[in-house]
Amino acid sequence: MSGLSIQNVKKSFGQTHILKGIDLEIPDGEFVILVGPSGCGKSTLLNCIAGLEEVTEGRILMGDIDMTYAAPKDRDIAMVFQSYALYPNMNVRKNIAFGLEIRKMPKQEIEEIVDRVAKLLQIENLLDRKPSQLSGGQRQRVAMGRSLARQPSVFLFDEPLSNLDAKLRVEMRTEIKKLHQRLGTTIVYVTHDQIEAMTLADRIAIMRGGEVQQFGTPQEVYDEPANIFVAGFMGSPSMNFLRVEVGGADGQYHVLVASEGHTYKLPSPPTQADLSAYVGKQVILGIRPEQLTHVMPHLESGPFVTKVAVKVEVTEPTGADTLVLTRINDEECECRVHPAEAGKPGEMMDILFNMEKAVFFDSETEARI
Repeated sequence: MSGLSIQNVKKSFGQTHILKGIDLEIPDGEFVILVGPSGCGKSTLLNCIAGLEEVTEGRILMGDIDMTYAAPKDRDIAMVFQSYALYPNMNVRKNIAFGLEIRKMPKQEIEEIVDRVAKLLQIENLLDRKPSQLSGGQRQRVAMGRSLARQPSVFLFDEPLSNLDAKLRVEMRTEIKKLHQRLGTTIVYVTHDQIEAMTLADRIAIMRGGEVQQFGTPQEVYDEPANIFVAGFMGSPSMNFLRVEVGGADGQYHVLVASEGHTYKLPSPPTQADLSAYVGKQVILGIRPEQLTHVMPHLESGPFVTKVAVKVEVTEPTGADTLVLTRINDEECECRVHPAEAGKPGEMMDILFNMEKAVFFDSETEARI
């Protein structure tokens, strides 16, 4: 097993710059997810790590060994694709064993490895079936089994769950996480699904336009986003963004919000941002729906909690809670409340604004303050 070091990696196709200097240090055994919108360069970076694309500039190291220009077969890497790429004429046993047979491993050793991998993935009863006789989830397990059989130093996953239905995707997420906990192998995993990224990763690299916007743990990128893009991309539903004016002095700052003809002063925790340079100016307040709740007596007396009267525009029941859409500062704002507390569309209701985890962004640069 070995870690990965990606140093100033750039990739261009003619005059089109896809990767614009990627730097990532991935320790041995870490599960890293590359996430971002379509076209951000995440799959290209994965292909560069695998050796399927040659980098234009920069270096890729596995452990202490420079693999930048090594052939894919020499990289000790296994890749699991979005399409399962199984051989339709071979049964599951032969699909898993094929790569080992090509390497001319002893027959008994191959059988032992196939049995071990099948047990690990709980597909022992499928070994004699053809791919056409398997469900999508079973095919994906076989594709993973073929990679596991090689016992590589690094696994690369390219959107492996995107072809599965929602329920199966959740189940396979759990299986992949269990697998990583058992094996402890380095994994680099590409997805555009931020929930997948949050639930699976040790660390997440959020990419946009060929650049890494932030690289951190799921909690770090959720609670401490580097900029508006990261804040808006991570989290479901997305963070609320409100243009607000800053007031106050001497370390005691607040922002103003308006709702239904009333203006409210929301105090800002000094630990969250230094707003001293922004007094009298506009900033962007970022606050997640779970920080906008129905009135709860134990929260109401908090030093950074303010009760705001809002008009309900739309309600979206999700079971455990209800999302209430309203307008604050004439911008759409989503609140997460208990189903029994949600008002009906057109009604007024009180919302608690909890500013303890609020974040602020520069309105011009969009960087976190």
